[in-house]
Amino acid sequence: MRSNAARAEATGDVPATGAWPRYRDNLARHLIGISRDFQSRLRQSLSAECGFGGLRLSFGPLISMIWSEGRPLNELAEALGISSQAASQLANLVEAAGYLERRPNPRDRRSKLLKLTPRGQELVAEAIRIIRETDSEYAALAGTAPYRAFTAALVELFRGLGLQTNGEPALPDHASGSIAVLTLITERVQRDLMEGTIARGHRGLKMSHGQVLPLIGPEGGRIHEIARIQRVSRQAISTTTRDLESLGYLAREPDPRDRRGVVLRLTSRGVSLIEDAVSALDDLERDFLEILGEKRLADLCRVARDLYCTLDLEAGVFEGIAETRASFEAGESVRGRRSGREIEELAERLQRWLGDEDSARLAAVLEPRTTRTRRSMT
Repeated sequence: MRSNAARAEATGDVPATGAWPRYRDNLARHLIGISRDFQSRLRQSLSAECGFGGLRLSFGPLISMIWSEGRPLNELAEALGISSQAASQLANLVEAAGYLERRPNPRDRRSKLLKLTPRGQELVAEAIRIIRETDSEYAALAGTAPYRAFTAALVELFRGLGLQTNGEPALPDHASGSIAVLTLITERVQRDLMEGTIARGHRGLKMSHGQVLPLIGPEGGRIHEIARIQRVSRQAISTTTRDLESLGYLAREPDPRDRRGVVLRLTSRGVSLIEDAVSALDDLERDFLEILGEKRLADLCRVARDLYCTLDLEAGVFEGIAETRASFEAGESVRGRRSGREIEELAERLQRWLGDEDSARLAAVLEPRTTRTRRSMT
């Protein structure tokens, strides 16, 4: 078995220490996390409560850009920062789900306009209702006035980043002043960060790699935890991690928590990637500063951080096993009967730390022990 020093040299743990504080706590991470939470809430409500089938998180940005009017595929591809082929594949999925149709483009006979079907328009109407409810929930967490300033700053970013079509917002008026604009902003943010990192010598990077790399902390990452946070399948994350391994950014090690599992760790090349990503973050926030000014940017950063932390997004990525274990061990010195809320908080923390599968295994182990304890008390 390799020593800690040897492992640190192989994975780049030591030189990464200077980059972690900035990498773990920045506006882009907070906005992307909030956007992912919002989109997951929206998709869950639309699927489970309203019966809209076949939805994927990737549908959101494209549908957001044709809520008001139809747009040609090449224009959508450029705005989303993806190839025409990728945009066409995405449009095919949305069309197959029944929410989009292709119509002749009166301004260009060689292209088609992508427009919402009647079912797509119903989807939008329900989505607007859910967006308003989500805005209310977020405002309750952040405070009404701070949240209003937050969404106003997002609209200003939306405009300043050039995410408008012919001078008009890509969203209807009643949705553009809400959290809904964040979806398109974070698509642009992720694209700019990826392009900025590629320009610093990482030519093999793809947008899909952004699902994995930000969730590899100082103590590594686990495929099932990344899949849980991103709300995608383990298979999808496994495919992406294999790609990153082939590029030399990640390496696998046996998981000390599970002999059957592996931990994904950054290599020295991966550490270099993190440091270059931090430089790209600095460039991005300078652009934000030019658009918003110092005070509005500071307000945006504060509310984004508050929401990100309150929603407990990406819990455990940077916390580390040792720190999590220490917090549990600290409770051992305070014996006694705990309140129901304390038990709930402990259960929530355990579930975040273990993941759904290991939590179920723990519950199966505890059940017979709990039964024996109850019998001994009677």
